[in-house]
Amino acid sequence: MNLKATIVFQKNWEAIHLKCYFVKKKQDNIFEFYGLDKESGDYKYKFDTEVDLKKYRLDTYESMSYLCDINNLQEFDINYRYNRYKYILNRGSSRSSKTISLIDCYDLYARQNEFKRLTAWRDTKTDCKKTVLNDAIKHLRKTNRYKVNQEFNKTESIFTYSTSSTFEIHGTDDEEAVHGLEQDASWLNEPYKISKDTFDQIDMRTSDFMFIDLNPKKDHWSDDVQKDPRCLVIHSTFKDNPFCPIEQRNKILSYQPVKRSYVVENELIQEIEAVRYDFDKNPLNFESKYLKELLRCVLNEEKRSASIVKWDIYGLGVKAERPDRIFTDWEEIDYYDYLRLDTNVILYGVDWGKVDKFGIVEVKYYDGAIYVNELNYSSEDELKEKLTPHERVLLKDRNEGLVTWLFSKLNIRKECDIICDNNRPLKINALRTNGWKRAVATLKPNDSILDGIDLLQNIKVYYTSISHNIKYEAENYSWKKDTNGKVIQVPEDVDNHLIDPIRYVALYLQAKRVIKII
Repeated sequence: MNLKATIVFQKNWEAIHLKCYFVKKKQDNIFEFYGLDKESGDYKYKFDTEVDLKKYRLDTYESMSYLCDINNLQEFDINYRYNRYKYILNRGSSRSSKTISLIDCYDLYARQNEFKRLTAWRDTKTDCKKTVLNDAIKHLRKTNRYKVNQEFNKTESIFTYSTSSTFEIHGTDDEEAVHGLEQDASWLNEPYKISKDTFDQIDMRTSDFMFIDLNPKKDHWSDDVQKDPRCLVIHSTFKDNPFCPIEQRNKILSYQPVKRSYVVENELIQEIEAVRYDFDKNPLNFESKYLKELLRCVLNEEKRSASIVKWDIYGLGVKAERPDRIFTDWEEIDYYDYLRLDTNVILYGVDWGKVDKFGIVEVKYYDGAIYVNELNYSSEDELKEKLTPHERVLLKDRNEGLVTWLFSKLNIRKECDIICDNNRPLKINALRTNGWKRAVATLKPNDSILDGIDLLQNIKVYYTSISHNIKYEAENYSWKKDTNGKVIQVPEDVDNHLIDPIRYVALYLQAKRVIKII
């Protein structure tokens, strides 16, 4: 097999093959996990804490006989074992070989194991085909492991192996696939737009292990997954990939600022002194590798390519706060706490979208703060595709429009104010005709966007724990930059399908003098 394995591949390959046995303790029905080191026979992978296996859905093992002597291998029955890690979380920088390594893991695992179903997911199947599938085809062809006529179904995007195992491409926009597929392994590739609920659905239907890979650009539900004792976090950078193309490697290295050089971070020299350091005389006798690194960082500063944010994210693979982010202090609130808010000030915000996202939010104003809950993020076209045959018949028989049908389905209150984007007056009229008489178009005077942003920056905003797309947009809504990379006071017109209706409602409340910030 022609395989140039990287460190990332080796770590993932070992992780999916590491099996665990478990021993029942004599009290409290509590188990401990142990992993067996193949070469030495020692139990090297013991959990730091005791774990109740019931929450890991291993109830079928409860009838096993007690195994009290962990030092006696003969006591173990080979049938009573399972994967040490259910979740293998790959985090790190760009070009660290995460995607290619996981493609190799899937491909080799399918070749070596019979009747395994391995699925790869992104937020849409189209996106998954453009990324994971294209990378897989290119890589497997390059390594002479791809046979187009024998192994790949182009229509369904499925690799089928002689072992009767499959490697399948899917998108979470297909709810039937999310809720219907049973698989042995699943891979969530860059799941920034995949919700925690969707992850839970796939997790419940995955029997062996899950790969999750992403660059840590922002807070994400995977932060909670890594707290699970059955989760392994594999952190990698481009330096772990000896096959990283030299031009891409140089591009990433061009982001490293002086502040992130070894000698400055380890306080061997102050940043202001490092910029003016005499590299010829090297008065502080820095080692050659650190001297070269510092020189490169100084040149990066001179070329204005240095960026702490880009270096932290793409070079080191760690989270970094974006300096151009607009909203930095929005907080999450439990959905049930939101439901219990005792307030009569309840409104709705609407941002129309036939092809783009159709954003609908419910907004509560309570004790000087705004509380928002996401109701819809699917475009009209996406909603139409998801209609059941029965729903299609109902819409036709009632002569009811999709918008009014959706408002009824979402139980949007007819006695509440509904502040809508003003670019679809016919839809607003349709709402008013069908009973939502308080539906109005938002006013958009000059500078209303900046005024709305300023208002939301000066009031406390909470979003519910189920509002995953509000969280995503709040973390990514940013100011534009000019050609020199300087931040300018114009917001990016992207990923604002829920931010905009929240802004409409806030400005409406200010106009009604409910919010009195000047």
